[in-house]
Amino acid sequence: MAELKSLWHLLPEQLSLVTSELIKFLIASGSQRPQQLLGTTRKQYFDDHLVIRNLKGVDGERILHAVPYNKLMLNTLDEISETSSYRFMGKMEDRPLHTQSLSRAVTKLYSRHKQLFDGAFTLRDIRRTCKTLMGVAGLDKEVRDRIQGHAFSDVSSKHYDRYDYFKEKQRGLQRWSIWLQKNIVSRE
Repeated sequence: MAELKSLWHLLPEQLSLVTSELIKFLIASGSQRPQQLLGTTRKQYFDDHLVIRNLKGVDGERILHAVPYNKLMLNTLDEISETSSYRFMGKMEDRPLHTQSLSRAVTKLYSRHKQLFDGAFTLRDIRRTCKTLMGVAGLDKEVRDRIQGHAFSDVSSKHYDRYDYFKEKQRGLQRWSIWLQKNIVSRE
C-alpha cells in the first residue's frame, strides 16, 4: 500500500501531464492492461464507461470489456483535454502514448526514489498491487477479475453466461475509488 501511495504522490514529477494522468487512471480503474487501454480510441469512451477490446479472450476471441467510471477515473480524464483520436496521446500526432514510454516513466520514477519502495517497482507491479489492494478494500476475487478483464474459461462462463456484470463492476470500482481516496490519495 505504501508503494502505491508513494507512486501516486510522486506524480507528475518530471512526467508529462498525459503520462501522469494515465498512471492515475490505471490505478483508479483497478489497473486495466496498459496496451489495451492505450489502444482504446476516443470513440470508445462514453458518458459512464469506456469499452476496451480485450485481446486476452478465450481461444483468441476479441472480447469487449466495459469499464465503468468512478470519481477518480473521471477526474483524470478531466485533467487531459486532448482532442486527438486517443485520450492518452503520445508525442506523435494522433497516436497513443506507447506502452514502452509508460513503462520507462514508472521505472524512472522508481529509480529516482528507491527509498520509497520495497524493491524494484515496474508498470507490471501496478496491476498486481491494485489486484491485491482491491481485495483489501473488500472486493471479492470474481469482481476483481471482472474489473481487470480476465477471461473465464469454465464451461458455464464460456458457453452460457452472457451477462455483462456491469453493475457489479460499477459497484466494485466505486468502492475501490472510495478506498483509494481514503488510503492512497489522502495525504494523511
